Amino acid sequence: MKELTPEKGMIVLSRAGRDRGRAFVVVDVLDSEYVLMADGRLRTLDRPKKKKRKHLLKGSDAQMEFGSHPLDADVRKFLLSQGFENDRKE
Repeated sequence: MKELTPEKGMIVLSRAGRDRGRAFVVVDVLDSEYVLMADGRLRTLDRPKKKKRKHLLKGSDAQMEFGSHPLDADVRKFLLSQGFENDRKE
């Protein structure tokens, strides 16, 4: 299987772990193996999730533009506008 090349602002889907099936936005690419990602609800921009890129799938071609100070609400709205609704309200 071809490995994903993540970029900042890309929508990704988790394919492993307890967050399997959830949509996230890549906040930062740490190195060739790990990324930081947030969904604006469970994983906020202040507490992004660190995940191996081999456990991710590309969710969409859309890219989120990060302004000077992005908000969690911006991440949630972007994911919703692209058709990704994370149904768990934990």
